[in-house]
Amino acid sequence: MENLIQKVDSILKEAHFETFRFETSTKRAKFCFDLLVKKDNFVFLVKVFPNIDNLNESIVENIKLLSVLLNSKPLLIGIKNRYQYLEDDTIYMRDDLPFMTLNTLRHVLIQQKYPHIVAQRGGGIIFLDGSLMKNLRENKNISRKDISEELGVTKRTISSYENETMRPSQQIAEKILKILEDKSIFRRINIFEWNLKFNFMQEESTKKQELTDFETHLQDIFEDIGVSTFWYKKGQVPFELSLFSKNYVLNESNEFYPVFSGLSQENSKPTKLNLEHLMSFAKIFHKNAFFIVNDDYRISDIFKTIGMPVIKLKDLEKIDTEDDFVELIEEN
Repeated sequence: MENLIQKVDSILKEAHFETFRFETSTKRAKFCFDLLVKKDNFVFLVKVFPNIDNLNESIVENIKLLSVLLNSKPLLIGIKNRYQYLEDDTIYMRDDLPFMTLNTLRHVLIQQKYPHIVAQRGGGIIFLDGSLMKNLRENKNISRKDISEELGVTKRTISSYENETMRPSQQIAEKILKILEDKSIFRRINIFEWNLKFNFMQEESTKKQELTDFETHLQDIFEDIGVSTFWYKKGQVPFELSLFSKNYVLNESNEFYPVFSGLSQENSKPTKLNLEHLMSFAKIFHKNAFFIVNDDYRISDIFKTIGMPVIKLKDLEKIDTEDDFVELIEEN
């Protein structure tokens, strides 16, 4: 797996992406991403999966969540499904996320050769250019009735293909290509413009996960000042809490939100690597990060060394509005 991640990293660098790895001296960090990569103003979450039919539900949820929260895109590399190795130049859909092979990634980034097949459970479908299909058919004086009979489908189905309200199977698409003799009817699938389908529900964050008394108190403070929270309790991201305005609009740029926070009480001290991961993550996305600690927490020099702002609970208890919160973060 490590060798494959290095190959992905190499391809991305060859395509002039800036890549970031979050790892320890002995093994890579078990985050919901293996790499973060940047090009121009875009950031992508990269993750390699041995088997796309054996996905960790929590990892999938966090990939979606970070992608939507940070207006980024996932680049997900799969090796096989439960039956066989994945085919090149094909997009595989699982849990509304697109997966591809290493070679497909290379073809897209290095050769600008985009896939046109989407493989779902039950078979593959092809993205056709419906208008071009209609023009080619009419130029060849082929009626909808004639082509439907040759394909073994109805005239209504042909209309649906040409209106792009229905997509043909791979088998039917190959027959259409044989009749119309123009490969440009196949639309390219731009993996960098994939629209994620994810219902972002803050309520699910607190209902599904048990919060400590300290965390519950923080939750109440932020709720009172109109700041929404989302908790991450499984260690799959470099922070424990993301914060954003209740008026925050997903998929729209925002200079301040979301804000990322780690938490520490007297019995849970972060390591230097934990702090470095959080700071690096925030800098990549040009966001603020800080640590919330209990009032009696002894702040070690490691926070100053890393440059991590620390806010004590009593400072949060003093604020009354969201504007006060923003000011507190910006002052630190």
